[in-house]
Amino acid sequence: MKNKKNNKQKSVSALIATILLVVVAVALIAIILTWGKSFTTDSLAETSNVVDTSCTGAAITISDCQIDADNNLTFFVKNIGSTYSFLTADAFKFDLTDNSGNFASNVTMSTYTTTTWAGLSPGQMIKVDYNRTAGGVTGDYVNVTVKSSICTSDAIAVFKNCHK
Repeated sequence: MKNKKNNKQKSVSALIATILLVVVAVALIAIILTWGKSFTTDSLAETSNVVDTSCTGAAITISDCQIDADNNLTFFVKNIGSTYSFLTADAFKFDLTDNSGNFASNVTMSTYTTTTWAGLSPGQMIKVDYNRTAGGVTGDYVNVTVKSSICTSDAIAVFKNCHK
C-alpha cells in the first residue's frame, strides 16, 4: 500500500512542476512582449526627429543656357518641384567654370535676374543674365551649377557645355 501512495505523490508533484514551468514561461513571454512593444514604439517616435522634411519636393533645373555675342551668359532656372515654393529669403547661388579653367564661385543669382527676385513657386521660371567676361569666365564653354542656399542637398541643377 505504501508503494501506491508514494507513486501517487510523485505523480502529483511532477504535474505541479510542469504547470509551474508553463506558468513561468508564459509570464516571461508576456513580460518580454510588453517590453518589446514599448521599446519599438519609443524608438519609432524618436526617428521622426531625425529626418529633415523641410525641403521635401524641392527641385530645380537649368534650361536654355546661351552665350551671346557680347559674352553675356543667359539661362533660365525653373522650379520643377510639384509642391515646394522657394522663398524670397532663399539666396540662390551659381558657380561657373569654363573650359580654360577660369571660374566664378558663389555668385548671388538674384543680382542678375531680369525681374525682382521673389522666390520660385512650383512651375515658375526666372531668367538670369550674367556678364561672364566681367566675372573672369571667358572660355568657349561654360558649366553652370545653381544651388539653393536653404535646400542645399535637394535643389541643385547643373548645365554642362553652355556655349555660343
